Amino acid sequence: MIEKEEFIGKDVEISYNGKKFKGKIVDETRNTVHLKTQTGLKKIVKKNSTFQIKNEKIEGRKINKRPEDRIKEC
Repeated sequence: MIEKEEFIGKDVEISYNGKKFKGKIVDETRNTVHLKTQTGLKKIVKKNSTFQIKNEKIEGRKINKRPEDRIKEC
């Protein structure tokens, strides 16, 4: 399960409010991820997003918790 893995450093495509962002996750908090894209750093809310990492889709509401808690629980 990809939810058990550390997200920082992973390449990801995030769909949020009809927009798509591609880049590398550089930081993660309880509610957001910080994504380094070609146009700069983006801060994206997890709850309303869909993540695609390694061809696996993850609903943001399922991972909307602190990274250390997410890794322990899954």
